[in-house]
Amino acid sequence: MVLKSALGGYMPYADRLDLAPLFAFNLNFVCTSRLRHSEYFQIINTHHFRHDLKPEQRVQIPLTSSRNQVHYVLCSNMPAKTITGPLIGVPKEKRFTQQLACKLYTIARQHSEILSDEKNTSEGAKRSPITLVCISDTHNTTPSLPEGDILLHAGDLSQYGTFAEIQAQLTWLAAQPHEHKIIIAGNHDLLLDTSFVTAHPDRELDKFSGSRRGDLAWGDVRYLEHEAIDLVVKDRNVRVFGSPWTPQFGNFAFQYGDQDKQWAGWAGAIPPETDIFLTHGPPAMHLDDDGKGCKELLSELWRARPAIALCGHIHASRGQEWLQFDRAQGWYEAIMLCQKPWLNVFLLAVYVAWIAMMRAIGFASKARSAGNIGTHLVNAAVVGGRGNSEHRDPIVLTI
Repeated sequence: MVLKSALGGYMPYADRLDLAPLFAFNLNFVCTSRLRHSEYFQIINTHHFRHDLKPEQRVQIPLTSSRNQVHYVLCSNMPAKTITGPLIGVPKEKRFTQQLACKLYTIARQHSEILSDEKNTSEGAKRSPITLVCISDTHNTTPSLPEGDILLHAGDLSQYGTFAEIQAQLTWLAAQPHEHKIIIAGNHDLLLDTSFVTAHPDRELDKFSGSRRGDLAWGDVRYLEHEAIDLVVKDRNVRVFGSPWTPQFGNFAFQYGDQDKQWAGWAGAIPPETDIFLTHGPPAMHLDDDGKGCKELLSELWRARPAIALCGHIHASRGQEWLQFDRAQGWYEAIMLCQKPWLNVFLLAVYVAWIAMMRAIGFASKARSAGNIGTHLVNAAVVGGRGNSEHRDPIVLTI
């Protein structure tokens, strides 16, 4: 059964193995990609090996090998005490044009981000400010949360998607003092994906009465699954659209592939006048660890342009970024997607030089402040680092 699971593909998480519950030990790392022996050891030393295990507790089982390409399963008979860090695809080395694009785009945004903050503050002063407390990827942790009007969770409440894990997170969230609490699921929250549960009866996620999705106690927590909700906060109307879906990688919940007939696609998904867009994964080329986000989602953000877009999923790319939806962003994205890279590098360089000249003569501020402030993109992953040992604070926004 180990051989059957291992030959299924590259699966860095133990919980991707459908047969894992049948074993008496925990599968902590599976590497079945065609890697050379040295590459294999580089991966386990820098990413997903259980660092809390002693050498005598680690087992390496070679399954097949040919032409120096080795297939391994690493396992342990010790209970899992740490959260396995995600590996969403193999890290790619940037091309020279992409390295140039990153530097030029950073320069282009240094001035526009300051202007966006100033304009957002001036516009917010006209209305009652709303405080957003943003978190994602808590993976069973319960960080201290500051006060706010709306608590937003962008998915991956749990690690293994069981009833006990998800219920513990819901109980914790329901106990928070925030007036509005909005959450979505993530790819780890298996129990919340009814299609996944039905397709994987061997995981026994809903085997026992009283521990099925319908038995969850939500309290005042509101759950969105590719749908919108309208809130009245203070004297303002706030529309929130939430969706848990992410591109297919491994065997997780709420994932779509190129040939997935059940997935309607992102095009036109975000309703008009959406203020907050809550999604588990990031758009391509922005807070996505160099290209692990969704291109279709990026196109939808160009169309809908919500004020706030909150995501997580890629722990290493926690942070904030302003999407201006201007020519500079378009050129940058084209370069990163290898679309006429040298032409777009030239155009982006000319744009940066123009900004520098406008700033020198005092016209840059007026030119930029007259434009649209765009979308404030936030990756609020709480856990991170090797073995997810880092626990980061929530990100607080005011709109």
